[in-house]
Amino acid sequence: MDKIKEYFKVYESDETQEVFEQNEYDSNRLSLVVILWCMAILVIAWILNTAGVFTVSKLRMNIVAISGLIEFGIPIVLYFIHKGRTRWLKYVMVTMLMLACTQLFTVLNHNVILIMTFPVLLSSRYFSKGFTTMISILSVLLLTGGSILTVYYGIVDLNFFPKLADGTVINVQNGLRSSVLALGVEEKKAAISMVVNGLLPRLLVLTVINFISIYIAKHGHDMVLSQDEVSRASANAKAELNTATQIQNGMVPNIFPAFPGRKEFDIHAAMYTAKEVGGDFYDFFLIDDRHLAMIIADVSGKGVPAALFMMASKILTNDRALMGGSPAEILNFVNDRICSNNEAEMFVTLWLGILDLDTGKVVAANAGHEYPAICKNGGEFELLKDKHGLVIGCMEGVTYSDYEFTLGKGDALFLYTDGIPEATNAAEEQFGTDRMVDALNINAGAAVKDILTNVKNSVDDFVSDAEQFDDLTMLCLRYNGNE
Repeated sequence: MDKIKEYFKVYESDETQEVFEQNEYDSNRLSLVVILWCMAILVIAWILNTAGVFTVSKLRMNIVAISGLIEFGIPIVLYFIHKGRTRWLKYVMVTMLMLACTQLFTVLNHNVILIMTFPVLLSSRYFSKGFTTMISILSVLLLTGGSILTVYYGIVDLNFFPKLADGTVINVQNGLRSSVLALGVEEKKAAISMVVNGLLPRLLVLTVINFISIYIAKHGHDMVLSQDEVSRASANAKAELNTATQIQNGMVPNIFPAFPGRKEFDIHAAMYTAKEVGGDFYDFFLIDDRHLAMIIADVSGKGVPAALFMMASKILTNDRALMGGSPAEILNFVNDRICSNNEAEMFVTLWLGILDLDTGKVVAANAGHEYPAICKNGGEFELLKDKHGLVIGCMEGVTYSDYEFTLGKGDALFLYTDGIPEATNAAEEQFGTDRMVDALNINAGAAVKDILTNVKNSVDDFVSDAEQFDDLTMLCLRYNGNE
């Protein structure tokens, strides 16, 4: 008994049980529709036979019609009682449908063999190989029995017999055996002809359909299990990416105002990744009470690899900056450390500046990153075309150079990654640095947060419905001076 239950088992895990139960409900609903259509066929055939269109014995047709309506009615009633959701309902629905279809086959023309395929095809919709196999075997047995019944009732197609002489007339009233004898055909020869020309072709066609249905049932079952496995793997990956997103967001300063106790400057930053995680990063922190470090960087590539490389680069840069030294010295150290173990051959562009909060002097170094933009108090933003060094991670032993500029009271500094100038609209046109500068100058004297908002809104309006291609990161600082 356990082996039988195992053979008919549909789902193989708790995760797929709900899916298969819903599938059985949908299949039961489809079976109900087919049963109603077959019932309509039976009623129409009954009416036409009563009207004399068909020549089946009225008594036999009445018996078949009444019993068929009962057989059709049982699964219909059970379906509505149990609302189509009982697991054993499929056995009643498909089996009763098969019995009723067999009766239709025995009283109508031999072409009604097509109706015998309905239960088999329906059984495959339940995605149970065992159930479909059972229905397939029963369908072959019932077809054989139905064919014998048609012979017994005397429903005969003369195409099954050897060619008759021209002018042969036969009156079939007393059953097939008497009719065949009246033709002068040998009983043995007639029986062989009926099996070869009638029953075997029907069994062959039905058997092929049965094997196809069994394959469909098994394939459907395996497909659901495979989809469930993929869905669970996707859900796990999504959960991991969400965790990675939280970790990455926690790696950069994201609480503003960042230094509410410091009046010498205002700073704000924003990062919008193209995927769940990205390769851009920014950072700012006090090296000591007088010096503020500002970093913005863009790792090659996107997604998880870029995010991992980003975190390694950020930690190295942050830790080395806290140890002291000029921006060039810091970049020299970070580049050598990354190049010493960079099998992925990735690189990062990085701008690092250290602001003296007392004097406004900024000492900076640029490792292949975008030009910063500076706005003098009361003026407009302009690009500062500083000297670029080689990107970090490309070649060990590279020497970077410092350069200086001074921020006066009220001056602003804007840093960004290439996700802003390279933002692309549907026409494959890039946003560009000119539009970026125009966006900065919409209100150059605004609060640093509002300046970033103006740039982001301008990029969004330009890109419109086009998909974000690259990470977009920006940072803005306004120097207030040291009173």
